[in-house]
Amino acid sequence: MNTRKTVLSVFCVLLSAAAFVQTGAADSAAVFGSSRTDTDDIEVLIDVSRNRKHISKYIYGINDVYGVSGVTVSAVKQAGAELSSYNWETNAANSAASGGYENSLDLVSSYSPDSRGEIALYTKRLVERAERYGIPSKYVTLQMMGHVANDTNGTVSSGDTPKRWASVVFSKNDGLLTEPDIYDDTVYMDEYVSYLADTYGSAADGGINGYFLDSEPELWRENYSVLGLEQLTAEGLISKSEALASSVKKIDPTALVYGPSVKGLESFVNLHNPDDWEQYKNNYSWFLDYYLDMMKQASDREGMRLLDVLDLHFISEARSVVLEPVIGTDTVFANEERMQAVRVLWDSNYTENSSTAILYKQHTPIIPTIQASIRMYYPDTKLSFSEYNFGGGNHISGGIAEADVLGIFSEQDVYMACLMPDSADFSYQKSGINIYTDYDGRGSSYGNISVYSDNGGDIMSSAYASVVEGNDGDLKAVLINKNSASEKIASVEIKSDFEYTSANIYSFDSESSEIRLTDTIDEIKSNSFDYIMQPLTVYLFEFSSDSVIDDDEDPNVAEENNDTQVTTSVPAPEHVEVDITADTSSGEQSSPTSEEVSSEVVTSVSVVGTDDEGDTITEIVTEIITEAPTDESSTDTAEVPDSEEKTEEKDVPAAVKVIGILLAAAVAAAIVYVLVTGNNMGKK
Repeated sequence: MNTRKTVLSVFCVLLSAAAFVQTGAADSAAVFGSSRTDTDDIEVLIDVSRNRKHISKYIYGINDVYGVSGVTVSAVKQAGAELSSYNWETNAANSAASGGYENSLDLVSSYSPDSRGEIALYTKRLVERAERYGIPSKYVTLQMMGHVANDTNGTVSSGDTPKRWASVVFSKNDGLLTEPDIYDDTVYMDEYVSYLADTYGSAADGGINGYFLDSEPELWRENYSVLGLEQLTAEGLISKSEALASSVKKIDPTALVYGPSVKGLESFVNLHNPDDWEQYKNNYSWFLDYYLDMMKQASDREGMRLLDVLDLHFISEARSVVLEPVIGTDTVFANEERMQAVRVLWDSNYTENSSTAILYKQHTPIIPTIQASIRMYYPDTKLSFSEYNFGGGNHISGGIAEADVLGIFSEQDVYMACLMPDSADFSYQKSGINIYTDYDGRGSSYGNISVYSDNGGDIMSSAYASVVEGNDGDLKAVLINKNSASEKIASVEIKSDFEYTSANIYSFDSESSEIRLTDTIDEIKSNSFDYIMQPLTVYLFEFSSDSVIDDDEDPNVAEENNDTQVTTSVPAPEHVEVDITADTSSGEQSSPTSEEVSSEVVTSVSVVGTDDEGDTITEIVTEIITEAPTDESSTDTAEVPDSEEKTEEKDVPAAVKVIGILLAAAVAAAIVYVLVTGNNMGKK
């Protein structure tokens, strides 16, 4: 796998050139990471009667790794590789490979030495921070690896006594203690959940809202090599997940269970174990299908829903034209690519410049493909990206990417998301969140109903819009200019029963991450206006309306509003993310209505030949050339919706398309040649 990825990385530049030729100059900034900014002005259409969807407030979340001050969020969670080895009874944890395998109390080092022995102190820290900053939803990571730190005596080596690790058991079943035995070398997960429920209340009573079935289990072997673990298999993960989820639900059925929390597109496809995946790949398109199917079957056997939220980690692997990663790099090329990289989540016309995205192109765009898998294998399961990041925390490009991805989450039915910053200074990413959650510093926020918005397919800008449920007059819009040097005129037209007369405009830009009231529009005529957007700027438009338009006087008002109804769940307390009056075996959220789901096609994998590591060579070539499925006959693979209104269609001359296809084919042929010859050489 590493050899194949290295080879494909070399060809990323050539593939980018092919994409440039095929998609046209308008997409050059996305492909080459250039500072080109001479894109055209845009026409923005906002229609409050179309594409109405609830926006979950839990998409505005954060991981508690660098603190949670200076940002207004609705969700906070524990994060870090060391959590897989956290001993809740003693607060000891192992620092994993990145920290030198040290057993210590570092997770609770902010407390005084005489208080560090308090049971579950690290989770108490999470609860205290949530209360201090007014964060309503808090999440705990449970230990599923099987071993946790059993002392605080420093570095652990592979030859050390097993006594340095305590065993993890998911179900003690009875005799659950509020003062657990710290000397029995065993840690019980149901006892942990029981302790938290007794201490803070159930989820329905304001306690811990949800539990994660560990974190990035596919990396246990790498992160904890001193334990000598075997590489996790798909069946092994399901077995552990079913048992731990069952233990949680028996203690607190109102708490949400999140899993599998695997990281990156490759893990979505094969759980970072292509050899094991060989036995499943003919029946499932990717690992996520298998996981959903198996958890659904397990839930049916248990008579209750064991998985509430399909949780994934997505840290961008995109690279600039000179192969600089967008995470951790702050060059012109990387910054420009970062602002395009979020398109891998939703845009079928975008090919991320990374070896992983090239290998698994058939599984992008990511969110529509995942949502199709959920509908097919475990309907009503929610979707979460509990750790995501596109980098640039202290740069305007990072703020733009953050504002852009939250707009995407709001439109794509994502239930929960938490930013995972990669540096302590992420002021621009904080502004990318605050533009939705507290744009005026007084708690004013984006609406909770997403409505239709369109910018004509321009890749150097974005447009999102929302209203407040029950009040279409309360309209907010987020507009973004990604041009690094040029102004861009946005000609905005709003279709609504309300007449909007003025707007306050809040923004942040390359000069400062501070969100300010920077402009006002005093007179909007017939719900239309032009606005000059400055380079590299994120805007929040807060519209004011005086009256409802008479349908007879306004020909722009839609005659039919059949898709304006919004499905709502039974009201639940603010701190509870589940409909506690619903049957837990059937899920908490109704399936999308026919108006909310785009038309779909069924993708399939045409297996012609595989290399030594289990990847289909012909499949890779097909996806690079066509970026579309070649066989629609299979019914055991995920459906991919055809997003008619959001997908960007480029008008590219036929001759240019042919050149692009030929160039892409040449690159693909070269990839196949190197892979095959490389594998043959490796066998000699």
